[in-house]
Amino acid sequence: MKINLESNFKLLGSHNIDSVEFDYTRIPVKDFLKILSDRSTKTPGYLNDDGTDLAGLFQVQVNGRTLAFCENGINTVLQDGDTVAIYSNAHDG
Repeated sequence: MKINLESNFKLLGSHNIDSVEFDYTRIPVKDFLKILSDRSTKTPGYLNDDGTDLAGLFQVQVNGRTLAFCENGINTVLQDGDTVAIYSNAHDG
């Protein structure tokens, strides 16, 4: 499964990463963000401490729709070809 990425900061340490591949056919946003956090060396976690919501520094969109307005919120299921945009409210470039 391929998920397209957009951000206003370096994802996984590079401005050149525009997608990630997974061996899943579907994955909830919260699991996707946890995996991205685990793969990154510099980005703080995208989720709050208990993993039930976004950390305060981040905004996320799925296919152009703000996560807060997605029917299942953080549990929205991603599928092949979806686009996830992650924006930091405070970034260092």
